[in-house]
Amino acid sequence: MASSHWLQSYSGVRAVVGEGPGVTKDDQAFAFRHAYCYALSRLQANPAGRAQIVLARDPRPTGPALAAAQAQGLASACRDLGVILELIDLGIVSTPVWQHSVRMFQAHGGVMITASHNPIDNNGWKYATGIESFGGDPAPPGALLSASDMASLIRAANAFRPVPTSRESIAEPDAAARERAIAEYVRFVADTYHARVEGARIVIDTNGGAASRIADRVFRSIGVDPVIINHDEGVTAHEIDVEVARADGTHVLDGLAERVRAEGALFGLAYDFDADRGNLTYVDASGAAHIPSPQTAAAINTAIALAMHRRSGDTRQAVVVASDATSCRVHQIAAAFGAQVVEVETGEINVVTAMRDQELRGRRTVVGVEGANGGTVFAGTTCRDGSLVGAGALLAAADTELRAIISDTLAPSHVITAGLSGLIEVLPPQRSFVDSLTAPADWAATVTTLDEVFPQFFAGELSGEWARFEIVYSYTRYVGPVKPMASGYGWKARVSRPGAEGFLWLRGSKTEARVVRIVGDGPDEASARTLLAIGRRLLG
Repeated sequence: MASSHWLQSYSGVRAVVGEGPGVTKDDQAFAFRHAYCYALSRLQANPAGRAQIVLARDPRPTGPALAAAQAQGLASACRDLGVILELIDLGIVSTPVWQHSVRMFQAHGGVMITASHNPIDNNGWKYATGIESFGGDPAPPGALLSASDMASLIRAANAFRPVPTSRESIAEPDAAARERAIAEYVRFVADTYHARVEGARIVIDTNGGAASRIADRVFRSIGVDPVIINHDEGVTAHEIDVEVARADGTHVLDGLAERVRAEGALFGLAYDFDADRGNLTYVDASGAAHIPSPQTAAAINTAIALAMHRRSGDTRQAVVVASDATSCRVHQIAAAFGAQVVEVETGEINVVTAMRDQELRGRRTVVGVEGANGGTVFAGTTCRDGSLVGAGALLAAADTELRAIISDTLAPSHVITAGLSGLIEVLPPQRSFVDSLTAPADWAATVTTLDEVFPQFFAGELSGEWARFEIVYSYTRYVGPVKPMASGYGWKARVSRPGAEGFLWLRGSKTEARVVRIVGDGPDEASARTLLAIGRRLLG
């Protein structure tokens, strides 16, 4: 039973499985094994006579086949343990709805069949913790499994070969459960992020993904009547990855920008296929279209979350959790609001778990951001959420009171102009640039080289602009000067001078084999590009 083409990381499992609707027997068997080991680990650590597990998928054509294999694995494990399985099959819903429903149903766990922003012929799955967390480093209820739990599961699924003795009877998707899950999620968004706007117009591109039957309900609940395009479920109008700049110089969001211009809308929002990401585009007063970078999106979301916290009157210390590749711009916004920034290694589960940790300490974690990909985890949730990115953009573009709070805090003498462009103008001018290169075979040896060579680059090429540097390492929720005893971690050189800061960040990708990612961040374009170029040369 081959599994070598499956990419397994703590953020999930995926592979190229074809255009479907069926998948190979080997892929069915691999999905079965993963689900069997997942159910076994959940129920052995947290025994119960009856287990509820929430199953969902995005609209990829191979989704039903992999969902069936996962369901068989869950059922077989429960049978072998003498546990009654209550499988709550939601059918097609977004990842945020799925995670929210794990908590709503008080379930033991959940399985989401998706390959997120990867091409349509990819597919895979994510696993959630149950309502009761356990283990040495548990993730919050309903979140993705912790890195340590997912690592243990991957080892078990690759070593263990369970075989079903008979074909389990698996229920069909439950329409009533699906409707309840969506309704409760929409209610949460409306209660938390209702916009104080009138007559706002936005364009939503679901691209046939999991948000196709959900986005309209979400945005109506927060006070706008959206224009929905490409909403035929399972039918894609363009690439799934909505960050793609094509080889011919066009961008995947160009068509959405044209529709925003035609509708006179505040902005456009494009979802990826499981709707945990949302990318923005808007047209400024001169008629020029803009696509905010992921780092800019993270900054917008941070500013809005902090303004909402200030407006709420909550007296708890505000905290922003930021991944180690997030621009200094987020730190500068937080500082202006008097908020603390807690830095973690890149990875959604690291952000989510740190947010929970801060809440347990009596602080208010208003938002968690991964600037390099724009991923944002808003308070009250445990995953990135494209709909909440749109809700934040609506507040940024049209909620007069929140815009005034942000402007008065970040640029008191500046008169904020209309729309998203006006809010972006008052954000700190920090710039970030990213790149990816082939990863060296030995990351530990590479880091040793980085440690040795970067000081030479600093003395020869950077000391004229920067006064000092420090090197830090990041692993899960640790960021500091001590090199982790781990197989993979982030490396970052922070640079600073009075009134300015920046960094060079490098880390091997945990979702793409043999790829290392680089981020250069500085107070202006030239300094950021210089740091990025040094990163390329260090790896070369």
